[in-house]
Order: sequence, then C-alpha cells, then structure tokens
Amino acid sequence: MKLLRGGVCGSLFMACVAMAAPASAADLGGGAPPYAEPPPEVPFTSVWQGLYGGVHLGYGDAWHGDGVIGGAQIGYNWQADRLVIGAEADISLSDIDGHGTSVDWLGSVRGRLGFLLDPRLMAYATAGVGFADVDDWAGSDTETDFVYGFGLEGKVTEGMTARIEYLAYDDLDIDVVRAGLNFKLGY
Repeated sequence: MKLLRGGVCGSLFMACVAMAAPASAADLGGGAPPYAEPPPEVPFTSVWQGLYGGVHLGYGDAWHGDGVIGGAQIGYNWQADRLVIGAEADISLSDIDGHGTSVDWLGSVRGRLGFLLDPRLMAYATAGVGFADVDDWAGSDTETDFVYGFGLEGKVTEGMTARIEYLAYDDLDIDVVRAGLNFKLGY
C-alpha cells in the first residue's frame, strides 16, 4: 500500500511540475516590453471658453402688449472645469406695442454664470444693465434698467451652440423669451 501511495503521490507531483514548467518558461522568456513614448498632449479646447457671436429671435411682453424681437449678441466666456463665467452684450430690434406704448429696441450688457450639467449642456443665470427705447404719449426716451434672467445652452458642434433664454427688465416690466445660435470666433 505504501508503494502504491508513494507512486500516486509521486505521479501527481510530477504532473504538477510538468504543467507548471511551460507557464514559468513563458513568463521568463520575453523580458520587459519595449518603452513606448506617451501620446502627445492635445491642447485643451472648449466650445465654452473664448469669444463668440450670434443671433437670436424671440417674443417680448410689456404693458399688456407684445411683439417679436430679434437681434445679435457678442460675448466672452472663461471655463474652469464645470464652471463657466462670461460677459455678454446684445441688441434687439422690437415691435412690442400695447396701449399707446411701444419698444423699438432693447439692449443689455450682462455677466453670465453657468454650470455644465454635462460637457454639452450648460445652465446659466445672467444679470446686468439693460437699455430700452420706449415710445409713449410723452415721446421717445431711452430707459436704463436692471435686467436678469436664466437659460440653457447646448453644444451643437465644436464651434456652435444653441440656447433658449428668459430675460426680465425689472422696472420697465418687460419680459423676453428668445432662442439663439452662437458661433465661436477665433481659436
């Protein structure tokens, strides 16, 4: 029995050594893999950072009257991770008309603070100074007002975004909803 037990154990030991030998030979044979240079760093580019210009079209409501507005904007954004800070100026022609008062044009200079919900979509708040050319029974006058609002802007291509935005001209009681396209200018 001892001989049988010794023979079985010896055979099992030899089988294990025979199976392990090819594996260890494969591990020892090739040496270290050759060193490969890392790929070159791609410069950071973002559709959110930089100079942009665009157009917008929308609807305005004031003094129980309403009308279509349309115009252009230009701005600059700085991006830090998911935070986007910017400044924007816009001008809009308007046909808002109601109860003897009309608005011929609107404009604003505003700051923007945005947060990227994902790399292609930004929610933002905006505030600044607004201007409006108001015609009423007393004549035509350019009024200055506090303007604030919020919007959503989405990346369409590497150089273009689309947005929808709400703006309120506080004391003038003018509300604007507009859609727009922005195009990245420069780099």
